[in-house]
Amino acid sequence: MSNIELEYQKQLPIEQLSLLYKQSFAAFAATIAVLLYILFWIHDLVDRSALTLWVIAVLAMNVYLLVWIFYVHKASLSQSIDKTKAKRFILIYQLQSILHGTSWGYLPFLLIELSTPEMKFFAYVVLCGMAAGAIGTTAMIYHIYLSFMLPMMLPIIITQIFFREEFPLFSLNTIELLIIFVVSLLVLAHTHYDSVKRSIALMAENKQLLKDTTEAFEHAEAASDAKSSFLANMSHELRTPLNAVIGYSEMIYDNAKDSQLETIPGDANKITKAGKHLLSLINNVLDLSKIESGKMEVYIEDVDMFQLLSDVKATSESLIKRNENSLVFDVPENIGNIKSDSTKLRQILLNIIGNAAKFTDHGEITIKLEATPDHLILSVSDTGIGMTEEQLKKLTLPFMQADISTTKKYGGTGLGMSLTEHLAKILGIEISVKSAPDKGTHFNLAIPLVYTPAKTSVQKSAKMTSVNNDQLAAMQKVTSDR
Repeated sequence: MSNIELEYQKQLPIEQLSLLYKQSFAAFAATIAVLLYILFWIHDLVDRSALTLWVIAVLAMNVYLLVWIFYVHKASLSQSIDKTKAKRFILIYQLQSILHGTSWGYLPFLLIELSTPEMKFFAYVVLCGMAAGAIGTTAMIYHIYLSFMLPMMLPIIITQIFFREEFPLFSLNTIELLIIFVVSLLVLAHTHYDSVKRSIALMAENKQLLKDTTEAFEHAEAASDAKSSFLANMSHELRTPLNAVIGYSEMIYDNAKDSQLETIPGDANKITKAGKHLLSLINNVLDLSKIESGKMEVYIEDVDMFQLLSDVKATSESLIKRNENSLVFDVPENIGNIKSDSTKLRQILLNIIGNAAKFTDHGEITIKLEATPDHLILSVSDTGIGMTEEQLKKLTLPFMQADISTTKKYGGTGLGMSLTEHLAKILGIEISVKSAPDKGTHFNLAIPLVYTPAKTSVQKSAKMTSVNNDQLAAMQKVTSDR
């Protein structure tokens, strides 16, 4: 038996009891209302002692029902209802249904001395109304409905078929109609019961699927935590020897230059460049793992935006000129200071401008800064290869680029702009992107003048990026390493 079937078998009696409990209030109210209505019409027409005994029997069944409701409510508050206890409560309710149905089945015999057609019709309508109304309150458990319906209807039908001379309650035509009515109600009640069972089965299936999904997500989170911890540890282990390689290659370069050797300086310089490139990739992995593990710290200070952008411009100029691009730098000198983390802000800008230079050839890159009352609006535009809407959706996925062909042609790990997205969230920067194939890409960064800590955990935001559907819409808004 599958997990879903086991969950259904476990959940069925509990849910049936819950539905029965909720409907019991309506059953109690309806019974009391019908009883008062009957008493109003027949209190002075029938034998008082017989009427009194019948009323006491009906009221006793309703007191029984109230006691049952009380104990079910008490068990629900203590959350102690399991499959076994639910079946026990249902069995107790079934006993009440048998006695209750028997009590109401006595009503036509109470009116046996009143032979007028009006009173016979009155008894007929009351019984049919009780039988029909019980579908809404007990038919979610078919045997409960039968326990009420059959003791109420069968004695009358059998008496009128076999002992009609001694107990002339209804005519034969009325009995035929009653039998048809009873059969129709049984079919209707069974249909209702099947519908309730299917609903409970779907609910049990959804509950099990949710449980499985939750467990899978928890395993994925654990694996993500382990991955982040591993990457952080490995990044540290790799950076130490790599820094040594870079340091020794620079020493070799300097010594070879001083000794006027011809080939060694060039080779040493290649080692240094390759080492620094590899170190930057490792730093990206380390930063991303810090964010995912919630260990990325923020250092807020006064940041001179003109000076920061000038430094970023100077750092990026060699990369911009490598593909024979021109740079338009439209930043006012008196733009002022903001409160932010200068290191992370510089990394965000270098990644975006670096990508613009990387994917633009013989084109133009524009850096423009404007001020609003609450934000600085920084735009970075290029006339490069651009992206399609489909490619934009993949931008912020780590270790992925917008198109596999760009990896082969331009290189890169796909980490740069994924890291940019997370850093922007930390600093409260809103990044939007517009792009079209062969028409370049335009980034807009709304940088707050004063840093405000994020209300939600960056760690959780980072972990949910790949599984939260809300992030899919954000992926079109926030850029990545294409």
